[in-house]
Amino acid sequence: MSASTLYRIGARATATVFAGGVGTGAYLYETDEGAKRSIQAYSAFAPVILHYRWAEVKDNYVSTLSEEDWEKLDEKYAKPTVEKLGALQGMYSKYGQTAAGLTNTLGDAWIRELRTLENEIPPRSADTVRKTIEEETSKKLEETFSEFDPKPLGSASIGQVHRAVLKKNGQEVAVKVQYPEAQVLFTDDIHAIRKLCEWFAPEQVCTLDALENQNKSELDYENEANNLLEISRNMTQHGFQPREALVPLPISELTTKRMLVMELLPGPKLIEGMRAYYAKWAKAHGTTLKRMETQARRKIEKEGIPDKYDGPSASQIASYQRWVRVRDSVVNVFIALYNNCVPSLKNSNSKDRKNLSYLETSIPPNTPRIVSTLMRVHGYQLLVDGFFNADPHGGNFLLLPDGRIGLIDYGSTKRLSENERINACVLYAALARNDKEMLWTMAKLAGYKSKHMNPDVHFQLTKFGFDSWGKEVTGGKNVQQFMDDLKRQDPWHETPDNFVLASFMAVRMRSLTLGMNHPVKCAEWWGDIAEKELERIGLPYESWDLEQLEKYKPELNIQKFDMGV
Repeated sequence: MSASTLYRIGARATATVFAGGVGTGAYLYETDEGAKRSIQAYSAFAPVILHYRWAEVKDNYVSTLSEEDWEKLDEKYAKPTVEKLGALQGMYSKYGQTAAGLTNTLGDAWIRELRTLENEIPPRSADTVRKTIEEETSKKLEETFSEFDPKPLGSASIGQVHRAVLKKNGQEVAVKVQYPEAQVLFTDDIHAIRKLCEWFAPEQVCTLDALENQNKSELDYENEANNLLEISRNMTQHGFQPREALVPLPISELTTKRMLVMELLPGPKLIEGMRAYYAKWAKAHGTTLKRMETQARRKIEKEGIPDKYDGPSASQIASYQRWVRVRDSVVNVFIALYNNCVPSLKNSNSKDRKNLSYLETSIPPNTPRIVSTLMRVHGYQLLVDGFFNADPHGGNFLLLPDGRIGLIDYGSTKRLSENERINACVLYAALARNDKEMLWTMAKLAGYKSKHMNPDVHFQLTKFGFDSWGKEVTGGKNVQQFMDDLKRQDPWHETPDNFVLASFMAVRMRSLTLGMNHPVKCAEWWGDIAEKELERIGLPYESWDLEQLEKYKPELNIQKFDMGV
């Protein structure tokens, strides 16, 4: 669910509240905790929505608003609104994490504030954390850990992470502690938001159902520990670990449903590490990171999201990194000679002697290589293993000191059935080949139904959901404009939900890489993996026809909703 969808739900919900009177709302506020939180949310968001609506009307019919006017509006509302999302936590902060990647829909202020939800949700107190740990271990905290940093490394939608040292062997670990009310918050929020979606945004119900099932497993940290072990084995088997990526292993004997203890990987969150470098680079070149991001956003608004990255390659950047390191080393040899020899030859007692500073050039992150690792890792997880991270936002990756990527947070995972995995391979092979006929045949066989059964509309939906939201797909429209246009052309009313979370992962990866100024088309990365996997299992793409699709059709779960048919 995107921020624009929440915007639309909020606008309609606000109108409904006024139309239905306050009596029902007051009753729900007192009797239904989920409804109470929803009312708190939308009562906070309604003034924001109405102000933006008024600004749109004014811009369209009265006088054109300047870019500065829109920025002032964003600056006024972004921080307090996101702070409210963070305070509510639960599913509200989860949706905010997703919205952080929609750089073609939201302004700089909104993106800046929403990114805090990935790792900076208001944490619980040290006493609350201690209480949970001691309840889970049946011991005093000091009996388990010789050191425990009360300041969290990060805080997210259902828990927070602390650095600690094990008392028994001195190992440095990360301790993930679940919030006491996390289970209740998610259950209530899903129930309340689902009702709102049924009324105001029925196309989002299948996504909510999939998220509800995933959240049940995400709230069990023992399940996440098992996921880490399995992902670690898979990454080693495919050759990603330890060469390109690392997965922290859990300390099984200290892991419970509400506490996960695992190896501590060094390094900042991926996006934080990259932003720190570019902030430094911007300052050295007489500008600011905010100004650079604003320029990038305005370019996207004007030209649409690029179809794919067209900058320097991973090997070119690696060569530049090596050259910078060698150059700095050579220059620093001469600086060392000067500092240690030349001044002493001139006047060893000189009070004015000043040493030269050593050259320490800031080395840029190899963004193309990072993106390559992330895209291949997730392609193998989806298409070869059929077991993948369904929620890979920017807070789930670390930039390790040696350039490798830390793969963390595997609470939200999805396991495909064998037939689902095989069909996912056919899907991505077809997308890579631009095989509209195959995709349409798969859709009809899977139970997709729309008012006019327009294959072109379905192809655009599939490209958008699983591959690209570049301008070649959207025509430069933002997310909501594009979806509304397709619904006007041919509203769909039945669709399978088997690959909802695969699409969600693809959207997350595109959001993440776009935020790194490296847009991707998923099928260009995953099509080849899919083709090779189909060859490996003896079902090459060329062998797929209606009969074979029937044979390997997965068990389907059809979602039905009213789209104005």
